[in-house]
Amino acid sequence: MTLRRVGFIPDAHHPYHDKQAWKLMLKAMKAFTPDTVVVMGDLADFYAVSSHSKDPQRALQFVEEIGAVNKALDQLDALGADRKIFISGNHCDRLTRFIQDRAPELNRVVGVPESFKLAERGWEYVPYKQNTKLGRLYLTHDVGTTGRGAVYKALDVFHHSVVTGHSHRLGYIVEGDATGGASVSAQFGHLLDVEQVDYMHKVRARRDWALGFGIGYHDTTTDFVYLVPIPIVEYTCVVEGRLYKV
Repeated sequence: MTLRRVGFIPDAHHPYHDKQAWKLMLKAMKAFTPDTVVVMGDLADFYAVSSHSKDPQRALQFVEEIGAVNKALDQLDALGADRKIFISGNHCDRLTRFIQDRAPELNRVVGVPESFKLAERGWEYVPYKQNTKLGRLYLTHDVGTTGRGAVYKALDVFHHSVVTGHSHRLGYIVEGDATGGASVSAQFGHLLDVEQVDYMHKVRARRDWALGFGIGYHDTTTDFVYLVPIPIVEYTCVVEGRLYKV
């Protein structure tokens, strides 16, 4: 039996990420040494090309956002995984829609894969509203639902074990079926800076969202992926019995 180690990176929304939480995740992942890294969506925020009214105190230039995400990818690349999966989220889709609406000729020139050099970096790219698999486990950013019930909705949609992002919540459920089988649905929280959120009340974000990330173990014999949520509590976390803090 061979167990491949998997690191799951939830929504971070660079450059509006929580710098301490991101640093902690990288520290723990470096020690964990994942064989596979999965970005679960919205590594980028793309505030500069969103259709929403811009807060002048928050808005950055598009080139600054691209630079911040490429720096984050440099750090993830340095973990040394031999398989890397980049799932595009709804915030990443802001760039796709911006190009389609205003400059469709630039599609495949400055899109998400091109802006982040994903092919050159060796990342598998999964467009928004699509999914991929790791063993028997389905991976997608969302199924069109957020909130407390999103982790259940994902299981209802796939009828198989699935990991999603998007809701910024940390949840893990197991449900069986009439044959005695069981499926898992998991979400691994977020790594963004709640104080920079401008599209919902900060009290709601603090109440509903959870800092965290995820790890897993892919049994290549059975293709099962065993999932472990890693909550971040006051900028500490425990991975494989070891305490990490920043």
